Amino acid sequence: MSHIILRKWEQLKDKIKEDENDLNSNSLVYILLDWAKEIKSIKDIQIKQLYKDFLERYEDLNIENILYTGNVIWYSLEEIIKFDILNSNVDYYQRPIVKTRDILFNILAFKSDKECPCCGDDNLRVFVERNSERLFYECDICLCLVDENGTKHEHLETTLTFASVSLIKSKNIKPSPI
Repeated sequence: MSHIILRKWEQLKDKIKEDENDLNSNSLVYILLDWAKEIKSIKDIQIKQLYKDFLERYEDLNIENILYTGNVIWYSLEEIIKFDILNSNVDYYQRPIVKTRDILFNILAFKSDKECPCCGDDNLRVFVERNSERLFYECDICLCLVDENGTKHEHLETTLTFASVSLIKSKNIKPSPI
């Protein structure tokens, strides 16, 4: 079954190559989500588990509510397309699934201009408790987790999800310039 994933990854790369000049963040996210649905439909226990572990959380997201499309963004769409997808070295079947998760996360998880209070090496991503507007910030590097009051948390009993753009704007949170 692993060859199916690698073949589907090559098909994804071909589609992106074909549409490269017309792609924006929104269209790339939807192409990746469509690819994830294809992976979900593969009837293999290991692949189903990989999907569950890495891609399932993206299934029911309201992309229009969480995809930030302002002037300042923390990622380079061109670099994602060129390096993370088209020129990526994928030689085992788990890698495309993990890579897709990483790309979706990088685009969809709003990266704020707030510096990590734990390591100081990165800016914090913005999340909310599921079914709530309680904000949390997390560092990509050290995984430091703080609430909107700056209180550090080691572990939460709740599930975090991506903060909506409207909530981010209402709290006047600025995007990371890097």
